[in-house]
Amino acid sequence: MAGIGFELQRVLKGGGFVNFFKAALAGIVIVAGPWLISIVGIFFLNKFAGFALTEGAELFMAAIVYSYAFSLCLFGGFHYIFTRYISDLIYISKETRAVSTLLLAMILFSIPAFILAFGAVFFLETESLSNLFLYKISAIALFIIINLIWLVMIFITLLKKYMTILLVYMGGMAISFFSVYYLGSLYKLGGALAGFCLGQLFILSYLTFMIIKAYRPEKLWVELKPLLAYFGRFQYLFLSGLFYSAGIWIDKISLWIIVGTPVLGTYLKLFETYDVTVYFANLTIIPGLVYFMIFSESDFYSVLKKFLLTIEKSILTKIKEEKYRLIRTMNKSLYEQSYFQGVLSMGLIILAPVINSVFLNNSSDVLTLRIVLTAGFFHIFFLTVLTFLFYIEMYKQAFISTLTFFAVNMGVTIILAVIGITVYGIGYLAASMTASLMAAAFLRYGIRTLDRRVYGRF
Repeated sequence: MAGIGFELQRVLKGGGFVNFFKAALAGIVIVAGPWLISIVGIFFLNKFAGFALTEGAELFMAAIVYSYAFSLCLFGGFHYIFTRYISDLIYISKETRAVSTLLLAMILFSIPAFILAFGAVFFLETESLSNLFLYKISAIALFIIINLIWLVMIFITLLKKYMTILLVYMGGMAISFFSVYYLGSLYKLGGALAGFCLGQLFILSYLTFMIIKAYRPEKLWVELKPLLAYFGRFQYLFLSGLFYSAGIWIDKISLWIIVGTPVLGTYLKLFETYDVTVYFANLTIIPGLVYFMIFSESDFYSVLKKFLLTIEKSILTKIKEEKYRLIRTMNKSLYEQSYFQGVLSMGLIILAPVINSVFLNNSSDVLTLRIVLTAGFFHIFFLTVLTFLFYIEMYKQAFISTLTFFAVNMGVTIILAVIGITVYGIGYLAASMTASLMAAAFLRYGIRTLDRRVYGRF
C-alpha cells in the first residue's frame, strides 16, 4: 500500500482544497470503499425497500453479515499469502503473472466457498419463507461472490483508477437496490436476496474486466506451485492473517451463540444490540486508516528502504545513523497517527449519547458504545504496528500478537457473557490493548536489532 500512499502524497503536494478532497476520497475508496458503500446501501434498502423484506429483514441481514464474517474468518490467512505473492510479482514487474494468479485464486476459492455455503444453508428450514429454495441459492451465490470480491479488491488498486472503482461500487449498490425493490416485490425475501446478489455480481464482473483489460493473463495453472510454496515459506504470515481476521469477528460470533436471537426460528443468530454498535465504531477508524496509508506507512517504508540500502553499501557509522533515523520515523509515525485518531475518538466518546440517539436509534448502551470506540482506537494502533512488523519480516512475532488478539477477545467476551454482564465490547477492548502492547514491544526490539538480523541472513 505504500506505493498508493506516495501517489496520494503527490496529489496533496499540489495544494488546495480540491487536491485534499481528491486524496481523501481516494484514500477512503481504497481502505473502506466496499465496506462503507455496502453499509450505506443496506441502510437505504432497509429504509426505502423495506416492503421487499417483510418476510424477514433479519434473515436478509443474516445472509449478508454471515457472508462477510465467515469470508474473512475462514479465508483471511489466504488473503495475506495472496497479497504477499501478488506484491512480489508486481515488484518485479510481472503484472501478467499476477493477473493469472488472481484468476487462479478465484477458481480455487469458489470451490470451498460453494461447499461451505451449501453446507450452511442445506439444513436451513423455516416455514415463514415462500421461496426458501431461491433464498438458499442466493445465499450460496452471495458468499462466493463476496469471497471473490475480497481477492479482486486486493489487486484492483494496482490500476490506480480510484474514482472508477468508487463509481463501480456505487453502480453495483444501485443495481442491488433496484433489484431488491423489483425482485422482492415478485418473489419476496428470496427475490430480494437474489437482487442484492445481482448488484454484487456486477461489481465483481466489472472490476475483473478492468483488470483483464489492463493486463492479459497467460497460463493460470503455472502459478499454482509457486503460490502454494508461499504457504510453506510464510506460514506465520498465513497464521497472522487467519487469527487477525477471525479475531475481528470472534466477539460478535461468540455473542451470537451465547446471547443472540434466532432469526425466524432458524439456527442462524444475530445480536443487533452489539452488532450495530461495532459497525458504527468501525466506521470511525476510516480517517485513521487513510492517514496511515498516506503518511505513516509511506514514511516508514521510505526510511526502511534507505536503511536497507545503506546496510548493503555504506560504512558502520552511516548504517547506525540510518537505523536511528528509522527508529525516530517509526516513533513519529505512531505518535502522530495516534494523536490524529485519538482526537477523533475522544470527540466521539464525548458525543456518545447523541450518537446513540441520532444514528443508532437508541439501539445501543452508551457505555458499550464508548468501550467499542475506545477499542477502535487501540485496534488501529495494533494494525499499524502489525503492518510494520510485516515490513521487517517479524512474522512469528506478528502471529503471536494476532493469536493473543483472537484469544483475549474470545476468552473475555465468553466469560463476561456467561456470567451475565450486559456491558459488551470489553473483550474487544482488552484484546486490542493487549495485542497493541505486545506488538509494540516486538516492533521496538525488532527495529533496534534489525541490522544484526539482516547481517545474520548473509
